Amino acid sequence: MQFLKSLEVRFRSWRNNVISPIKYRGDAVHCPVCDHSFSHFLPAGSGERARPGAVCPLCRSRERDRLSWLFLQMRKTELLQKHMQFLHVAPEPRLSEFFFDAIDEGYITADLMRKDVMVRLDVQDMLYPNETMDAIYCNHVFQDVPDDRKAIAECYRVLRPGAWAVVNVPLFAESTSEANTPGNVRANWDKRPDEHVRNYGHDYRQRLEEAGFITEVFSPEDLEPDLQRRERFGIHGPRTGYVHFVRKPVAANA
Repeated sequence: MQFLKSLEVRFRSWRNNVISPIKYRGDAVHCPVCDHSFSHFLPAGSGERARPGAVCPLCRSRERDRLSWLFLQMRKTELLQKHMQFLHVAPEPRLSEFFFDAIDEGYITADLMRKDVMVRLDVQDMLYPNETMDAIYCNHVFQDVPDDRKAIAECYRVLRPGAWAVVNVPLFAESTSEANTPGNVRANWDKRPDEHVRNYGHDYRQRLEEAGFITEVFSPEDLEPDLQRRERFGIHGPRTGYVHFVRKPVAANA
């Protein structure tokens, strides 16, 4: 099985880095994450969650990744420092490279199920002591967590006073509600947990603030006011989402 997994990884790398730049060559869209242009972005999802123009053919970034990338580039000098304690949950490959280059020692990748990370971690019950981390990046994870309030509280607990986090979620509803059935039910043989166990609305910000966070929410328009550039970057669709940037108050007690 490990041999087959290795072949799959090699095939994906060959497809992404050799075939995709040729097959999708063009200048209609531009991915700010890998800094390449293409004829179009690829679709993602299915059914009600289908999204045209979502995935970069080269680096496989999604709309949410490209939006966060713009935010991080704008705030890089302020937010990222060498050797800070930085926890990246469910790490995205290209963003992981960016964070590692900026931080080096102190950068930690974590996930509950994946094996290609440094630490196995349940965000509902983190293994770190109070006030350990300088930053957390956790993008589109809480919608898959049985107790998201506990996960948010854990992020608050392990962050040092004054530390920050990006904790984005998909916003598909008017108000947050638990899903009657998960949006992605796994097969019996698949040990990974079901996904999309709740639908978030704009009251998600209230959940963050109830946990004690100082919260700022950035829309695509905030990060790129020009409509044509938003369309070119593939962050103009209704499911692009928002950047939820939070800080733990300086005087906070964990």
